[in-house]
Amino acid sequence: MDRRSTRHRLTRLGVQVMLIGAFGLLGGSLKGLNLLVVVAAVTLGALFVQWRISLMMIEGLRVDRRMPPEGFAGKPMRIRYQLHNSHRLMPVWLIQLEDTLQRTEVANSTHHRTSRPTGVLQRTMTGVGLLMPGRSTSAYFDITTAHRGRYRWNHWLISTTAPLALSTASRELDGSSDFVDVYPRLLRLSRSWDRILPSKVGSLSAAVHRHGHADDEFFGLREYRHGDSPRHIHWRTTARLVEPAVRQFEQQQRFDLCLLVDAWSDRFSSAGPSEATAPQPTVDETVETAISLAATIAMDLTEGGENRVLLVVAGEELDIVRGGPSVIARKRMLQCLANVVACPDVAMSEALTRAASAAERMPDLVVISPRSQSDAVAADEVTAATLRHWNTRSQVNWIDISNREQHDWFTLGDD
Repeated sequence: MDRRSTRHRLTRLGVQVMLIGAFGLLGGSLKGLNLLVVVAAVTLGALFVQWRISLMMIEGLRVDRRMPPEGFAGKPMRIRYQLHNSHRLMPVWLIQLEDTLQRTEVANSTHHRTSRPTGVLQRTMTGVGLLMPGRSTSAYFDITTAHRGRYRWNHWLISTTAPLALSTASRELDGSSDFVDVYPRLLRLSRSWDRILPSKVGSLSAAVHRHGHADDEFFGLREYRHGDSPRHIHWRTTARLVEPAVRQFEQQQRFDLCLLVDAWSDRFSSAGPSEATAPQPTVDETVETAISLAATIAMDLTEGGENRVLLVVAGEELDIVRGGPSVIARKRMLQCLANVVACPDVAMSEALTRAASAAERMPDLVVISPRSQSDAVAADEVTAATLRHWNTRSQVNWIDISNREQHDWFTLGDD
C-alpha cells in the first residue's frame, strides 16, 4: 500500500479564523494596540496547533481495507476497515474514510485478461468517532451495486478535522489492484419452473437419467399393486393391516442441459468518432433479465446433486463453461455471466455449433433470449438450420424474455 504525503485544507471556519487573526495582527501593529496583537497571535496559534496535532494524528493511523472478492447485483456488500492508533499517549477522533468504486470493462486477449475503467465513480464514506492510544477498531459500510460486472476500488482517503475543526488533514492511499466481481442479480423462480424444462419429471427426454432405487427417496407406503417387486413389501405394515403394503419411492432424476444465453441488444449510443469515445452499450434491462434468469437456473440446477449444465454465452464474445456442483464450476459460470457484453451482432449459429461439439452428446437445449426465436432465425439463416438439426436429436426450449411467458419462470421480486 502506497502512502502519499499528508495534505491540509482549511475548513470554512479555519478560513474565517485566519482572516480574523490576520486583520487583528495588522490592525494592532498599525494602531499600537498590544492586546489586539496578542489576541491575533492566539488566533493564528490555534491554526498552528490544529495543523501540528492533525498531522500527528493522521500519520499515526494504520488502516487495512478488507473487502469481499465477489458479490451479487442488488445485494449489499460489506467493506471493512481495520484501524490502529500507533500513538502511545494521543487519542485520535473524528476519523473519516472515503472510498471510490468504479466499474471496469473486461477485455479478454489471447494471453491475458485486462480491465479498463468505464462509467462514473461511486463514492462511499464511513468514519470512527474516537480511537484511544494503542487500540484498534473496525469500521464498515455496506455498498450495493445496481449492475453486474467487474469493479475496481480506486484510491481511498483517510482524513480528520480534529482537534479544532479548523482544517482537514488527509492522506490518500492507493490499493494494489483491488477488484471485485459482481455477479448477475438472482431472481425468484416460480415453484414449478423445473417442470417447464425439456427434461422435466415424467418426460421421455433422453437427457433425463433415471437411477436405481438406491438413489431414490423413500416418502411413504401404499397398497400392493400387480407388478410391484416383492423386495419392496413392508412386512411390518403388511402384518398390521393384513394386506400387502409396499414402500413407495420418489425416483430421482438428473438434468443434463445446454443453457444458451443470447446477449443480443441493439441499444447502443454513439458518443463521438474517436476510439476513446467509441459507441458504448447502454443498459438493456431485457438482456439483464435474461442473464439473471440464466444465472438463477444454473445456480439452482448445480446446487448439489449430479445435474450437468453446459453454459454457452453468446454476446460480443463467445464463451462456453461446463458447470457442475463444485464451487469452482459455479463461480466460473457466474464470472462468465457477469462479464458478458451485449451486442447487436450475436453469432447464434456459431454458438449452437460450438455447443454441440463441446457437449458429450447433444443434450436438451434451453435458449434464454431477449428476442423471439423467429426474430433470431430471420437474422441468420444458418441459425434456423442448426436449430432444426438440434431439434432432431433433443428438445429445444426457447425462452423469450420480452414475452409474457417469462412469468412462467420467475416472479418479479428478487430472491
